[in-house]
Amino acid sequence: MDASSPLELLIGEVEQINPAILLAEEFMRRNAEVLLNAEDINRAEEILHIGRTEIDVINRQIAALVRSSASPSANLPIGF
Repeated sequence: MDASSPLELLIGEVEQINPAILLAEEFMRRNAEVLLNAEDINRAEEILHIGRTEIDVINRQIAALVRSSASPSANLPIGF
């Protein structure tokens, strides 16, 4: 098992803007007469699939956190 702390894992992640927001912005910048083509629809479906997958992962992580029991810390943070 990896010994990285949750903070180290977050720091190591690539920072990015939600792809659904980027796609929506691109579509909104288009002229009204430009309709979506098959490629646009495929990109939107792929982004929606990625989003649903991320939501499922987060829901599983929340469920695992709720099931985990509390344990005392070895260190007491300053101010507590």
